[in-house]
Amino acid sequence: MQKVIAELLGLQSWILYQVKVEEAGIDVYAGRPRKEARCPACQTRTRAVYDRARAWKRKLHTWCNGVPVYLWVRPRRFQCPACGKVFTERFPGIRPWSRRTEQAEAELLGRLAQRSFRGAAREAGTSTSALRRLLLQRVAGQVDLEAAVKDLPALVLGIDEHSFRGRDMMITVTCVWPKRRLLAILPHDRLSVLVRFLRELPAPVRQRLQAVCIDLKDAWRQVVERELAGVPVVADPFHVIQDANRRVDEARRVEQAVTRQRLPRWPLLKNEEDLTERQAAQLATIRKQHQNVAHFHWVKEQLRDVYRASNRDEAAAILDRLILNTQAASDVALVQWGRTLRRWRGPILAYHEWRVSNGYTEGVHTKIKLLKRISYGFRNREIYVRKMLLAFLPLAWLTATPYFLT
Repeated sequence: MQKVIAELLGLQSWILYQVKVEEAGIDVYAGRPRKEARCPACQTRTRAVYDRARAWKRKLHTWCNGVPVYLWVRPRRFQCPACGKVFTERFPGIRPWSRRTEQAEAELLGRLAQRSFRGAAREAGTSTSALRRLLLQRVAGQVDLEAAVKDLPALVLGIDEHSFRGRDMMITVTCVWPKRRLLAILPHDRLSVLVRFLRELPAPVRQRLQAVCIDLKDAWRQVVERELAGVPVVADPFHVIQDANRRVDEARRVEQAVTRQRLPRWPLLKNEEDLTERQAAQLATIRKQHQNVAHFHWVKEQLRDVYRASNRDEAAAILDRLILNTQAASDVALVQWGRTLRRWRGPILAYHEWRVSNGYTEGVHTKIKLLKRISYGFRNREIYVRKMLLAFLPLAWLTATPYFLT
């Protein structure tokens, strides 16, 4: 029976002396079968027991049907015959001076991964401050990138930003191809933080890196091209079309202010093939009466045709015609849009070589927003980064030195 209990509790290498079941918890009194210990100073093995602790020490080990299981141990003190020092034996899976075993800590972190601090603390019967200390002790603020990409022969990075608090942003770095996984959350959106991250990429990651997918930020593109020379930049299709919709809607609002006529929004922003009969009629009216807005809408639809092209050459022909058309427009905003498309011509066309987007990165942001909502927000950046990494990655990958800049 004791062997079955030991196997269920993960204590196969222990000797179980007694098991007490009470309302407050299950107490398991156990000890080690080994009669010798190794001196931490000189590494000499000894069997000379100097003393034994008078009182049993309680360690939280696991939970059984919501009831905590406590491991009671009574450590021995040995005297080394070589150096004469007296030391206390160490039990496997229990850190010195810890009130919990490593198994209990792993289970607590597993509960915390998808819950708020308060919810996880209430379920485990502990305090939120204890969970914060545990998070700082066991979870690093940076991913072990070599371990995270060890199984990937090649990879494409995705870089985007998300909100920490309001307009206070953080940078998210993911692998978007061939497998999707979170790689880093940088504590600021400053360029210096991104530059340092790219410069400190391990050699195995640099050798496997094939491309980087970003949104339409010129500063990010310049940093990637400078720090990762020879690695192509891919403009995220979602952000390209999002920028197009923003420009079309801005032109619509300007036209409304000038003509004092209401222009419906959805016939201009919705995909033309998905319009209802009423919306299609409204779009036709806009094209007849408001040619400038119709021009913006045509540019947006041509951009969608760039991504629907069958190959890069076809997409390049559409994009070049589009840029030429906008450069000859009478509206200054259209000319500026054309200049933007000309600067980003290479990254936009690079989509047809890699067929990647930051869709997974946006999904990561959606889950982060959910975790922030159930936690009612965060104030501490370090706690925030480690909590979010814990929700996405195995604990074994979170072993690197915390990546924080002042």
